[in-house]
Amino acid sequence: MGKRSLIVVLLAACGGGAMNTKHPPALKPKQTVAPPAVQFPPERASMSIRQRVVFDFELAVKKNKEAYVGLFDFSSVGQIEVLLHRYDMAGRLPNLPDDLKQIYLKEDGTPYSVERERRNVGNFYPFLAQRTVGTGGCYEREPRTKYGKLLGQQYPDLPAGTPPKYEILRKNANEWLSKGGLVSFECDGGEFGLAVVYTERNNPRGYDLITIYDD
Repeated sequence: MGKRSLIVVLLAACGGGAMNTKHPPALKPKQTVAPPAVQFPPERASMSIRQRVVFDFELAVKKNKEAYVGLFDFSSVGQIEVLLHRYDMAGRLPNLPDDLKQIYLKEDGTPYSVERERRNVGNFYPFLAQRTVGTGGCYEREPRTKYGKLLGQQYPDLPAGTPPKYEILRKNANEWLSKGGLVSFECDGGEFGLAVVYTERNNPRGYDLITIYDD
């Protein structure tokens, strides 16, 4: 740790009078300014929550990476990502490479960290998010892949012998799905599409994104 610098302020008495140390002047309380409320475009008010997911995603991606990252709850993302690995091993992802199987077998159901998921989802910004949104014109459509469709379905029981931590993740994921769902979309001004999962939350936006996959 570096040395701290001391800033010395010299006070000069005006008019040669002595400084009154017994009764220092009262300090005025600091004025706190409340942060501005989140402002959404007026047309958003009449949209369904699914329409808002697509609308907000397009606006955020066109704004900047930070706005895009701000759509996600990375604690939930970290839980679902680990959970999906177990279902991938059970056949959800056909032809899973052996090297990935070995990695997933070492996992015990401990969720990935917020920092890890923030970094990974942030890395998706150019080659998934910006690619899909492009110049805009995004609209919901049916998922194109089997994997994408499964993201919106409840997670069934895990195979016998699965570490117990995964059951906690499964229950959490199913609860979030029951309060949200899958939205798959593409954009006139972009390429290909995406599948995202949202769950309703008590925040200004009304939801958080908890999964994102290429679709």
